[in-house]
Amino acid sequence: MRKKGSAHYGLPYRILTLLLISALGLALSGCAVSRVAARPAPYDSPEAALRALAAPLSAGQTVTATAHILINSNGEKYPLRVALMIREPAHLRVESIPVMGPPDFFLSIVGGELRVFLPGRGGGTFYTGRATPQNLSRFFPVVLPAEEMLPLLMGLPPDDGKTPFSLSGEWEAGHYRIDRCAVGRKVRSLWIDPAGNLITRIRMFGEGETIAYTADFSEHTRLGKGFLPQRLVISGEAMPELTIRYTDLRQIAADPDSFALPVPEGIVPTFLD
Repeated sequence: MRKKGSAHYGLPYRILTLLLISALGLALSGCAVSRVAARPAPYDSPEAALRALAAPLSAGQTVTATAHILINSNGEKYPLRVALMIREPAHLRVESIPVMGPPDFFLSIVGGELRVFLPGRGGGTFYTGRATPQNLSRFFPVVLPAEEMLPLLMGLPPDDGKTPFSLSGEWEAGHYRIDRCAVGRKVRSLWIDPAGNLITRIRMFGEGETIAYTADFSEHTRLGKGFLPQRLVISGEAMPELTIRYTDLRQIAADPDSFALPVPEGIVPTFLD
């Protein structure tokens, strides 16, 4: 009797188990479909991708930060720490933060003019000239013009002026790459992360579409109404690798006239050009 009772009870139990397994399978299938549907929708054109970009800091916003800089030149690494104040598109001020003692390096760029002050005996030396790659490289291992360097420091592509151009776009490793062509060749590519609509890489090209340099951006943070990368790496064959990490990021109200270094009293400027 026990065997019959056990057999009679086991049949519906097995049917119920199969039904539960089937229901679980359908539920898991439904979850899988839901995850696919939640994936960011592809941009339908390069222009649409650019329109969808998260808001950058506006040209009128001034940002201050402590910049931790690591220069990697031929395997030799040189760490620096500076206080930075920047305002798009053409204002920059930098002061060194040495391990001990007062700042020993001051730099400003305003409207294409470079000013550098090196304190020292006799009051120090004050330099002034155009913010060209040649002049900048005398004081800092950067071979880029100021009009390119300043936007990159804020995670933005340099202004390409009014040269006619065309755009093309394609997906690459989960990012959307936009190629900009002008004068019959590719001049710039940028990569957009669709998860946050943020620029994660900018690559500039020279003659023959050789890579001039690449700038990678990560760890974006909201600042005011815009976003700013907290880490950037700039590298190229003709320059040392530059890694910059921002801390103490702040948005402040600053007069544009406060960027340019004043000439210290009693110092005769040395002209670079």
